Amino acid sequence: MKWKHPNTITGPAAEGDKYFRREEIENRLWREIAKNSHVLFLAPRRVGKSSIVMYMSTRHNKEFACKYENIQSDSSIQDFYKRLCNMTHSALTNYGKSKNWLSSWWNSYTIQSIGKDKIEIQKATIDYRTKFFELLGNLKDHQEKVVLFLDEFPDVIWNINNQHGAQEAETLLNDVRTLRQTKDFKDVFIIVLLGSVGLNHIVKKITGRIDKVNDLHREYLHALEIEQAKNFLNHLIKDATMQLEDATKDYLLNKIGYFIPYYMQLIVEECDDMLKEKNITQLTTMDIDKAYQKIIKKNEHFSDWDRRISKYFPDKYVYLLEVLSMCAHKNGIDLQEIYNIAVSNNNINEWKADIDDILIADGYLYEENQLYAFNSPLLKDWWKARHPLMKKS
Repeated sequence: MKWKHPNTITGPAAEGDKYFRREEIENRLWREIAKNSHVLFLAPRRVGKSSIVMYMSTRHNKEFACKYENIQSDSSIQDFYKRLCNMTHSALTNYGKSKNWLSSWWNSYTIQSIGKDKIEIQKATIDYRTKFFELLGNLKDHQEKVVLFLDEFPDVIWNINNQHGAQEAETLLNDVRTLRQTKDFKDVFIIVLLGSVGLNHIVKKITGRIDKVNDLHREYLHALEIEQAKNFLNHLIKDATMQLEDATKDYLLNKIGYFIPYYMQLIVEECDDMLKEKNITQLTTMDIDKAYQKIIKKNEHFSDWDRRISKYFPDKYVYLLEVLSMCAHKNGIDLQEIYNIAVSNNNINEWKADIDDILIADGYLYEENQLYAFNSPLLKDWWKARHPLMKKS
């Protein structure tokens, strides 16, 4: 029997037939773009925001020339503006209304030297910031509108801060704010910023304030609702060799609890591998339990949740780690217990803001009636296995 695997992808963003459309959020984003709103697209990690905007950027739209890129590696202002120039050039090349002016704008050359027998020509050293502002002026003249989807923008600010200092990072934040608020650019240039770490955290940490990004329109992407999760599960297993009865599907969804597409695909892939090894097509609830335990033991699926706190908030890491560990082991933690942990870690000024702005905003925890718990049972059980509670003397 030739085994056909589920339609999963747990590495890069989903494209083509692996992409599960969420038209409601697509439509919300397009509405804001049409209104010339610059957007901050917020979501916990692995919910699928990159896949959504990647799909949107490749849909031909007569009004907009779009381009998506992950810009996480950029680490200077020059890198950033070079990226914007290249992305805009690519968007206009693929989707622009008129391209006659584009090549002459793009090709800037200077004469290096004139000899008796030859003229040497090289490409000019470019100030990409100046080049990009010049390009925006050209967009207005030629009635073009460009939409750039910039993934992991907070990491760029963080990289610049680490390599060039807080002043340089703040300069870029001021620049991007100017781009958003300049009247002449309003009808020609829109940015949609994405990131796995909240931009507010990074901006506040570097500048001590968040007014540099508070003009952005915020759109939120949450985990799938139950009906969406059922449809997504059917999308994953359509035509696959592995078979699930309706009751088994319900059990799998209840086991996951928090319907992040990535987590759903992890457990479907693990179940599929188990059945293929045994050459059995029908999945059981016992198989699901075994797959769940195997996933928890695989550190690579969840370790980034831990690393991101230590990377971006090293001064708060011990406090946040203790809150999360207590929450995992007790299946929840109340506000008084969190305050006690804050006092023991000398964090009595921002203790509540850290919970709301970091752990809740970035998708670790949710709050209900001052009781805090992990959104994801998978992440909770992984955290519990990796971080035992410290015994108090």
